[in-house]
Amino acid sequence: MLARRDDPVIPAWSRDQLDSSCPPEIEAPYFDNCLDAWVLSRHADIMAAFRVSSLCPSGPSRKETSEPVDESRRLKMRAETKEALSPAQLRAWRAQLTPEAQALAGSLPVAEPLDLMDGYARPLCLSLAAMVTGISRNDAGGLCEMAQRVSAASAEPYDPALRASAKSANAELRGRFHSGPVPLRDSGFVALSQTIVCLLGNAWFALVQHPNEWRLLHQHRGLTEQAIQELLRYAGLVRTVYRTATTDINLNGSLIRKGERIILRIIAANHDPDRFTCPNQLDITRRDGGHLTLGAGPHLCVAAGLIHMAAVSISAPLLQRFASASLARPIEWQGGSGFRSPRSLWVCLTAGVD
Repeated sequence: MLARRDDPVIPAWSRDQLDSSCPPEIEAPYFDNCLDAWVLSRHADIMAAFRVSSLCPSGPSRKETSEPVDESRRLKMRAETKEALSPAQLRAWRAQLTPEAQALAGSLPVAEPLDLMDGYARPLCLSLAAMVTGISRNDAGGLCEMAQRVSAASAEPYDPALRASAKSANAELRGRFHSGPVPLRDSGFVALSQTIVCLLGNAWFALVQHPNEWRLLHQHRGLTEQAIQELLRYAGLVRTVYRTATTDINLNGSLIRKGERIILRIIAANHDPDRFTCPNQLDITRRDGGHLTLGAGPHLCVAAGLIHMAAVSISAPLLQRFASASLARPIEWQGGSGFRSPRSLWVCLTAGVD
């Protein structure tokens, strides 16, 4: 049984964690009675689920299942967001963000304990959040506490106290953003100022744990774009995604009835040996792409390009200046069944030789 015995509604796949000593369990689809949901962990099964139009987003419990959205409205909103995140706009934001990241990386201390989260990732992600949502940097700083509450509830969606706190924070945040596509307003601010920080924390922790990969990136700067894709696969962020069937469907041989819920174990799928060669090895030169961290097919995250740009623009100056990093303090992890990341990442950085 994969669910915790003391709280059977909370998934407890402890191997779907970056600091696990064992790889995730990859299993055929099955119905978990305790979780009241189908559980998918194989890459092929989750890819098939992302391609099915009759699976709608839902919450961690049956009573929180979302009503099916109007498809034409969803597609219209998606098109507007893609237009707002055009390649030209991403290049413009990258041109603004890169020198700021380079300046901050240049100011970081050498061989002294430093929290990469507070000292580097968070200020840059906050700056990007202000750029994208069109608010001032001062206003952005004042909204961080509310954004943190929303992010915490996403990280552990089974916690009722976190959900209640996030609900009030969401209502207040919604009133602060009035222009641009809806996904790039309050929810976009939370994703850029909080979620990407968590994603970067996982990626950098993975590199600290694999010093040869960090050193290779320091020596070969042209590998950064490719490396970010591998770090998204290996380190990821989102552990579970929830869907509900709006019709009966046959998913790779599993008959899922209308109204039944599905849990997609994203991290497990990203470590499926049937899809990836040596899946539990971090290899920044890897060529077999296809990770599911940002979704896939018609359900690929509409902001995937923005997320990739941010991760590259913020990571590159750090990796270019420093040849390695070693942990200065033990990691304190935050989050839960939704996603999990370092609360802080205290390291000592070693300068490279120009």
